[in-house]
Amino acid sequence: MQGNSKINTISLNINNINVQCYTAGDTGPPVILLHGAGVDSARISWGEIIEPLSETNRVFAPDLPGYGKSDKPDIEYSLSFYVEFLKQFMQTLNFDQASLIGLSLGGGISLKFALEYPTRVEKLILVDAWGIFNKLPYHRLSYWYTKTFFNELSYKLSSKSRAFVKWTLLNSLFGDPNKLSEELVDEVQEVLKAPDAGKAFISFQRSEITRTGLRTNLAGRLSEIKNSTLIVHGTNDSSVPVKYAKQAHDSIQGSEIYLMEGCKHWPQKERPEEFSKVIKSFLSKDYS
Repeated sequence: MQGNSKINTISLNINNINVQCYTAGDTGPPVILLHGAGVDSARISWGEIIEPLSETNRVFAPDLPGYGKSDKPDIEYSLSFYVEFLKQFMQTLNFDQASLIGLSLGGGISLKFALEYPTRVEKLILVDAWGIFNKLPYHRLSYWYTKTFFNELSYKLSSKSRAFVKWTLLNSLFGDPNKLSEELVDEVQEVLKAPDAGKAFISFQRSEITRTGLRTNLAGRLSEIKNSTLIVHGTNDSSVPVKYAKQAHDSIQGSEIYLMEGCKHWPQKERPEEFSKVIKSFLSKDYS
């Protein structure tokens, strides 16, 4: 994405938090891309997706607070915080309504936003989304891990081994080893080297993951979603098993589902051309 003249960056001040946002496209309905957690950013998640979508839509991909080149204040990065951020983000851009495309954490933000402000969401696209489940795989172990210093330590240790970064990406995010570029491995390792790497996600985990389940019950409210919804999911995702995508599809009346065979948690990075085609097709449909 670097050096692409069709993609611009703007800086916004959202509740005294400086936010960097990638933009592209001059015409069409607005689409907001919300990236995932961990060491993610708008650039990492959506680098291959922004330009194709900008052919038919105005695209906005912010670095969420705590990520990328946006500010990383010392706050609780809860799901409610991010929903309020999205509301203020849309108000700053003077959007009464926009389509939301959310990956992982971004999917959870999009889902909760659609539940709280349904008229402000034109179309909802959930990509391997947080919140379509009640519990994490190995939930008690995950809960314990988020409370320990090993959580912070893992980011520091990972940054020291390029081989470990590559192994982690392949193990959890990519299904096809040939789709993982060396440039992406380098980029993720650089993010891991930052002193505040993982800060926002660790805070989010400790806010949202309780001993018995998730603090914010989104999965139990899926039937309330009335927006036109598309669920895109990697069939081999171990972070959010595909069974939850199928259950969400059954719960959200009129929703569509597209399963990307063999992909894991980052289908949009693994097969961006296929992903973009599916998204553009869905965005172009008239459900009125």
